[in-house]
Amino acid sequence: MVRPVSVGFDGSAESLAAAAWAGREAVLRGTSLHIVHALEWRASNLQFSPGASAQREWAESRLDVAREELAVTRPELVVEVDRVSDPPVKALVDAARESEFLVLGSRGLGVLQGFLLGSVSLPVIARASRPVVVVHGPEEPSGPSGAGPVVVGLGHDGPYGPLLDFAFAAAAVRGADLHIVRAGDAGAAAEALPDRSGWPSVEVHEWLPAGPAAQHLVEAAGEACLLVVGRRGHRPGPAVRIGPVAHAVLHHARCPVAVVPHG
Repeated sequence: MVRPVSVGFDGSAESLAAAAWAGREAVLRGTSLHIVHALEWRASNLQFSPGASAQREWAESRLDVAREELAVTRPELVVEVDRVSDPPVKALVDAARESEFLVLGSRGLGVLQGFLLGSVSLPVIARASRPVVVVHGPEEPSGPSGAGPVVVGLGHDGPYGPLLDFAFAAAAVRGADLHIVRAGDAGAAAEALPDRSGWPSVEVHEWLPAGPAAQHLVEAAGEACLLVVGRRGHRPGPAVRIGPVAHAVLHHARCPVAVVPHG
């Protein structure tokens, strides 16, 4: 089954950038784009806030802008819009379940807005059963040629299958190299690598640095078009945890970051 690429949309500039990035991804993967349009508004200063109807009209106008831009830049793309009244976390986790992956927008560099407010983004990333990609602001070419490598980080805990499958597929559809940054037991990480014969077009480079994994991943992602990291699935209890490495790169990497559940 070919799943759509989904994107969370709330009318912010960050969500417009996320929609543009998600649209390009959907075309690369030969699938449709599913826009999840949130109707629930964040709390704000009621004294200076417009009424709910005015807010909704503004968001609808921004949605029209996103759809018009996609129609111009990706005329072959099938776009579906789902207006949801559920709480944002539930709506986005539900959308991710039926998607190749979910895309969210962020200003990046530690300033999180829109869907990337901690009360929404972290629970979504921690609970989603499919990968979640965070796009930092307007699209900018990566690398000197505008198409940098895909970088994937392998930590101490496997299995790495879903993480590497996502990274290899992302590199293949872009015609990009794959840079594997390994931490922990090098032997265990090497055993976890998949049969590369399934991705003959992907050139692979491996790096086993010493020191903090998050710092090396952020450095490696400086010229990347996408950074892929994992998080352990099925964490017990109500606490929201995505792991320290994923948390750090989400705040500091400037390229889009994919967080893939595994294990």
